[in-house]
Amino acid sequence: MSLDLSKISSLVNMRHYSKLGKFQVGGISSGLDTQSIVSAILEVESAPLQKLVERYKEYDLLQKAFEKVKASLREFRDFVYTLKFQSNILKKNAVSSDEKALSAEATPVAVSGVYRVSVMRLATPTTLVGQSALVAPPEPSKKYRELNYMYVPREGVVRVYNNEQGTYKDVQISLEDTISEIVDKISSTFSELGMDASVSYDAATARFSILSNKNFSVVDVSGNFTKVFQLDQATVSYENGVYSLSSGVPITVLSLDKTLSQLSGYSSTSFTGGTVKINGVEIVVNENDTLRAVLNRINNSKAGVFALYDQATGRIMLVSKNTGPTAITLEDVSSTGLFALLGLENHTLQLGQKAHLRVSLDGVNWLDLFGDTNEVSYNGVLFKLNRTTTEQVTVKVDWDREAILNKVKEFVEKWNSLMNFINEKLNEEKVKDKKEEEMSEEEKLKGVLKGNDLLEQIRRDLRKFITQRIEGEIKYLSDLGITTGSAGMGYQNMMKGLLTFDEEKFRRVLNENPERVWNFFGGIHGFATRLDSYLWELVKFNGRIDQFVGISGRLGREKRVLAKQISDWIERLSRREKELWRKFSALEDAISRFQAQGMWISQALQRKQ
Repeated sequence: MSLDLSKISSLVNMRHYSKLGKFQVGGISSGLDTQSIVSAILEVESAPLQKLVERYKEYDLLQKAFEKVKASLREFRDFVYTLKFQSNILKKNAVSSDEKALSAEATPVAVSGVYRVSVMRLATPTTLVGQSALVAPPEPSKKYRELNYMYVPREGVVRVYNNEQGTYKDVQISLEDTISEIVDKISSTFSELGMDASVSYDAATARFSILSNKNFSVVDVSGNFTKVFQLDQATVSYENGVYSLSSGVPITVLSLDKTLSQLSGYSSTSFTGGTVKINGVEIVVNENDTLRAVLNRINNSKAGVFALYDQATGRIMLVSKNTGPTAITLEDVSSTGLFALLGLENHTLQLGQKAHLRVSLDGVNWLDLFGDTNEVSYNGVLFKLNRTTTEQVTVKVDWDREAILNKVKEFVEKWNSLMNFINEKLNEEKVKDKKEEEMSEEEKLKGVLKGNDLLEQIRRDLRKFITQRIEGEIKYLSDLGITTGSAGMGYQNMMKGLLTFDEEKFRRVLNENPERVWNFFGGIHGFATRLDSYLWELVKFNGRIDQFVGISGRLGREKRVLAKQISDWIERLSRREKELWRKFSALEDAISRFQAQGMWISQALQRKQ
């Protein structure tokens, strides 16, 4: 049972208690300040309630204060937990002499030494390439309006420049012009501009090209001729006295927004919607699917391949997502004709290769290693291959002593941060120069834990770990240069549980044998394992702290009892208020009747006179 402390504070302030009930009027006949009298009586009688509320507030603040303690202990415990594992303390470096060829990572169990490595071959994926393009190159007799593969052709004017003379001439391109007629028109224009040029269309590659003895430019004044013939992204090049311009890709390159139905029309290939399988995974397609949608559907499936449209060749290819020798299988379950439509029915399959590297620790004895990926492990070293090599790459593997030192140094810093927090809470004073309603939550919590028995016990328990003996070559923290300091300061630090770190001494131990550092912290009976176990007993659900301040702990139970008592007292005072008002109302009524009788007697005597 929880209570709103702000409302309780208002309830127990009996100077305002009567405001909680109905509007009352008193003292009309007696002249007494009934409101003040009732409030004063209730305020005196509410003293036990006020004490209950104060105790409830103390318990509530104590719970909140220990939640902060618990949070600090849990944060420290999370760090200590990592020290139990060898990989978090013992670290090794792997330094490659040629990072562009290969990089390396070393695990704590890696064998130290200099590895000589030759990358013979990278792992490659399996590739399946269709033997035919999605659209066959159009014949020279094809009309301009029919070349709507990437763009919808628009008739217009093409301007040809003789850049050396600064002259130009326009060519009218009609939708009904054939490719041959366009070639002739542009060829004639070059002649008229005084340029010796060869304008051609290659029906085998579906590319348009221009060769000239003079520098030239071809631009659209209107229409989109250069886009349709894939010249807009190409540039005029110069070599051996010849200027040339050629389609960057075949003019049959398709827009990925073309539907399978449209593609069927281009290639005169029969296609119906249905289901196909790639590597045994079903893919559903229909006539209205765009080429983009089909490729995305394959890529997002569990077929394990990437489907790509190669604009340079106009072909579809499937590339295995994993490297190494893996199969790619195609099955047209519903006889859709999809693979024939995509040019994959007849295809070439290039099986993926395993990565191959040769490794030696002495330069004499070599070991051949193979892997399905370009990351190959050997002796605890992970080699990450980037390219083949013609010369040996050396990889030096050794202890990362700075990383080990920094980890232990971090432990000391976090330990001291926790102990400083505990010391502060055990010794801080309460805020005395502000009223409760003026304080922030943090200010209310100050001094709550001063001298607290449980927190003091936690500090004593933690201090014991400073001198705790561990089985092994390194037995104490002090053997690693972790102490409470010199004689004078050491005593004060010991009382506070604070540590100092002698890096020079730690480096000497580390240089002798880094594994001794791990043996001290880790393992079943290591320092970190024992400390972690102790901290876990403190912060776990229903642990030592919860048993004291948790919902089901001692304070939680006492708060529920107090809440019930407070509720009963409020109800009792409410009844008492009604009783007082009833009695004062009876008094007022009696006085009123007495006053009325007096007035009647006085009037009767006056009449007799």
